[in-house]
Amino acid sequence: MLKLFRSNLRSLSWVLWGVILIFVLLVFVDVGALRRPNGDRGRDRPAAWAGDTVVTFGEYEQEYRRLEDYQRQLFQGNVPEAFQEQLKVQALQQAFDYKLLIAEAKDLGLTVSDSELRDSILDIPAFSDESGAFVGEDRYRNILARSGVRSPKDFEASQRERLLYSKLDSLLRESSFVTDDEVESTFREQSERASIRYVALPIRQLADSVTVEEADLTAYFEEHAEEYRLPEQRRIAYLVVDNSVLRSQMEVTPEDIESAYQANSGDYRQEEQVRARHILIKTDERTVPEAEAEIEKARKRIAAGEPFDRVAREVSEDAGSAASGGDLRYFPRGRMVAQFEEAAFGAAVGEIVGPVTTPFGVHLLEVLDHRKEGLRPLDDVRAQVRHKLLTERVSKEGNTLAAELLARLKDADGTSEGELQKVADELDYVKLIVTEPFGQQDTIPGIGRSQDFSAAAFALEPKELSELVKLPRGWSVLSLKEVLEPRVPELSVVEARVREAVRIEKQKALARQRLDEAKSAIANGKTLDEVAGDLSVEVKEADDLARGGAVPELGASSSTIIAAALELEEGDVGGPFEYPQGEALIRVVERKHMDPEEFESQKDRTRASLEQRQYSRLKSSVLSQRKLDLNVQYASSIIDTAAEAEQAR
Repeated sequence: MLKLFRSNLRSLSWVLWGVILIFVLLVFVDVGALRRPNGDRGRDRPAAWAGDTVVTFGEYEQEYRRLEDYQRQLFQGNVPEAFQEQLKVQALQQAFDYKLLIAEAKDLGLTVSDSELRDSILDIPAFSDESGAFVGEDRYRNILARSGVRSPKDFEASQRERLLYSKLDSLLRESSFVTDDEVESTFREQSERASIRYVALPIRQLADSVTVEEADLTAYFEEHAEEYRLPEQRRIAYLVVDNSVLRSQMEVTPEDIESAYQANSGDYRQEEQVRARHILIKTDERTVPEAEAEIEKARKRIAAGEPFDRVAREVSEDAGSAASGGDLRYFPRGRMVAQFEEAAFGAAVGEIVGPVTTPFGVHLLEVLDHRKEGLRPLDDVRAQVRHKLLTERVSKEGNTLAAELLARLKDADGTSEGELQKVADELDYVKLIVTEPFGQQDTIPGIGRSQDFSAAAFALEPKELSELVKLPRGWSVLSLKEVLEPRVPELSVVEARVREAVRIEKQKALARQRLDEAKSAIANGKTLDEVAGDLSVEVKEADDLARGGAVPELGASSSTIIAAALELEEGDVGGPFEYPQGEALIRVVERKHMDPEEFESQKDRTRASLEQRQYSRLKSSVLSQRKLDLNVQYASSIIDTAAEAEQAR
């Protein structure tokens, strides 16, 4: 590629050096990421790969730094540590997606010619002089070397990939076509509005107005029998080594606690922390001096004897802490913005500090406590040390006893309930429990949902013992007592469920009947308020409703109700409409239609938005398809980092 530029050699003007610096630092290379202890070899190591698609650590770190710089701007220089872990995952994903799209471009037959590559490099101000000619091979190499790029070959390969990506991106955008009808339909949905008055008749209000007869149960069950079909169920007898019994028998002496505390002192260290409460006056709609004046008023109230927390509840504009009197609880260094942190950690306990100005506004704060960094005293953590020590001992002893129990049962070759009961009678720490029949996806009484227990139970054959299964209560050994094949149960087995279904169905039917009668009454001259009075409910209002919106009281189904309202005109009555708790009747009181002139002025913007949405879906679809059959693998250090992040949560 250098040969393509030699004929255009020109001297580089000093003015361009500033451009070069910006170009190098912001566009092509992450200098910090290149300075790894392992050098270039470390950058070339795979961070993630699937088949021929590889993301190196250098590429991963470059994407991470780009995201980190962006987030640092959002957080005003202080990105929370927990959020940094999320950025690492996001950076690896985005770097991998980029490589997958490059592979897709190649599969589609897209290519970048040498002339296209040359033109793209000459378009970069750093590599051309004032006349647009190439700056020359020596300067070209020198610029890349100063940026940390190992060779022109690496830079040109990266630039070729960028152009290939750009071609695929253009192809996807060109494929994101929307029709005029789609544009108009979307704008109509966005601009049309309706305001309604409505009555909602909850079915619970009609509970005393319906009765359920035996004939109703029989008829309903015959019609809906398959809805009550039971899957295969199993009844299990199991022995459990009861940790609670072991715990009650375990002795932990003061000497044990002291020894464990000393041996694990690192677990009981604390970082420096401050507990403070504050009053915030925001500056998004007022000037800093205006906010400071409000803070001064609050300070005077506190100085006059009013409790800080009461004043905070009344005047603080921090939605997250005002209700609790401004209490921010304990926080370490690095959690708050710099100005607030400096004030909090620099104040004495009980001191009121402010005004303190931060990007969020102006604060008045009171320091409630200041914990120094260091080892927490044993008396402060004694219960914690004892609990940890006891848990470890119970776990170890429970594991040993459970293994011995399983070996004994296998040697005896006994799995009947009677034989299991005999063992439980001999060992005070072992309990025998027999379950009621349960399905593989059911909640098991006394256990809850346990995938391990259910899997073991449904894998058992008659006269067979399971391996040890861990339960919250302790290790268990399962034996199969009974298998119940899939079946439609007798009505008596599910009568309570059937009775409730019939009752709800009758109440809904009665609610619809009442609202149909109300609708007829309105057609004959009654007002919505009058029929609401007859039904003993209130008329409610919902304004400025858009398609796809919601009326909170009417729940998830309200989007359907709104769609119906947008098909009506002012004064029309609609319904009854079902909502989760009952039935509703609406009257449209205001209706806004699409404005043709406004549509014409917004048509291009609406089209662009739809095309962008379709482009995003198409791009996501391409990535999903390529990932479908991939077995993505990660470097061990990446896996370790992810595991540490998971443990931290």
